[in-house]
Amino acid sequence: MFLLQKTSIFIVLLIATAVLMFLSAILGVILDNFVEARSFFYYGLLILLISLFLTFASFKRALSSPVRSQILVSISSFIIFPLIFTLPLLSLLPELDIHTLYFEMVSAFTTTGLTGLYTIDGISDTILFWQSLVAWFGGLLIWTFYFLIFATLDINDIFMMDGNRRKIEKKSYENKKIHHTEVFLNTFGSIFLPYIILTMVLWGVLRVTGDNTFIALIYAMSTMSTSGISPYGSELNSTNYFGLLAVFVFLLFALNSNSIINFKPLKFKSKIFINIEVNVAIKLVVLSSLILSIIYFQKYYSVDNILNTILKNFFICLSFLTTTGWHFETDFQLDTHHFSLVLIGLALIGGGLGTTAGGLKLLRFVIMLRHLRSEFSKMVYPSVIRASESRMKLNDSIILKVWVFFSTFIFFILVSFCCLSLFGMSMMDAIILSVAAFSNTGPLYDVILQSSSFYEEISFPIKYVLILGMVLGRVEILVLFALFNTELWQK
Repeated sequence: MFLLQKTSIFIVLLIATAVLMFLSAILGVILDNFVEARSFFYYGLLILLISLFLTFASFKRALSSPVRSQILVSISSFIIFPLIFTLPLLSLLPELDIHTLYFEMVSAFTTTGLTGLYTIDGISDTILFWQSLVAWFGGLLIWTFYFLIFATLDINDIFMMDGNRRKIEKKSYENKKIHHTEVFLNTFGSIFLPYIILTMVLWGVLRVTGDNTFIALIYAMSTMSTSGISPYGSELNSTNYFGLLAVFVFLLFALNSNSIINFKPLKFKSKIFINIEVNVAIKLVVLSSLILSIIYFQKYYSVDNILNTILKNFFICLSFLTTTGWHFETDFQLDTHHFSLVLIGLALIGGGLGTTAGGLKLLRFVIMLRHLRSEFSKMVYPSVIRASESRMKLNDSIILKVWVFFSTFIFFILVSFCCLSLFGMSMMDAIILSVAAFSNTGPLYDVILQSSSFYEEISFPIKYVLILGMVLGRVEILVLFALFNTELWQK
């Protein structure tokens, strides 16, 4: 542990990658997939040896700016590590080129879940487990990077809702000479325990309620990481009602970044659910579910299984709001655009700030709504003397940052749409894929377009446009711009 604290975060992540490969090798032996197990074991051993050499080579090097180093790692990790994740798959999936494999690993590592890997005939469970494990590890890193970096950056300083400023511990790393890897390991350790406990609990509940052991494990990891990856795409078994209820409950952790920190084993704090993000999420889910149910009844004029339909819509809406994308077999959805618009809107809004969910994020959405209501009120009643609710609790700087993020977010989606259209995609496909990439909601493409030839429709340049979109959506774009702050590069 002492050696790890004095090396770089990149090397620590390399060692973690080797451990993940060993876990996949062990599962391969259990499932009698010996060829896959051998590939993961050899590459894991190779990466571990390289990591150890790099550890000794970089031991006691000069301290750099902790914030700058952490930002660089958080951005570069979503670009570099998917390349490493593809190494065991090169020989196992010869029918896929390296560009497709890299696309698959970026999609998993950013918890986007835009994948066609499950459609390959004869693909082994070990490879599907590796994909889900990469997504699960990506979700763990997202939580870690948020509390390590994003929460302390001024660009995300919007925590003054309801007059209560969130307590963020800001240590002077430069003055105290604390190595940034030590800070990373402390944060990683505080997130890892509740994250893995919640995953194991959900796995156990799904197994007890009737799901296969392997399928239950994949569902549990994909739910906690909000990736929506499974051996059946993003489609769930609609007959396991208790399992669906468990997944629904665990999706609530993607609505508030405090949920993981406040979680205690076998003891839930009620204040987890007393939060403005959760309150707004509940209203959005209820409203969206009612809209979908009304559309369904207007189309089929049937009240059969009315409760079942409403409950399914509740589940789907929460799933897409958290950008997980779990869904059931579609019946009326394919021939109505209203269903698509509702899901796209929910995915764009996204889940809680600092969680594995993508999108705009609920807190920013609330700030925008309050600010718009305040400004429209001034336009309609300009002579009324009032204390604006938005201005009372949010200063101008916070409002400006939110609108800058929203404008940048929409601008990059439009740029992605133009690029995809330029490379030959239809307008509908380009819009859905752009939104799916930047909101990290890959199942959106699977649900709305129902493509049976995913790899044939995604050409070489389109893959890299989507890769860039998934990475930018995951690091929330403005974190990339933070690197241009000259203060980070001054000694």
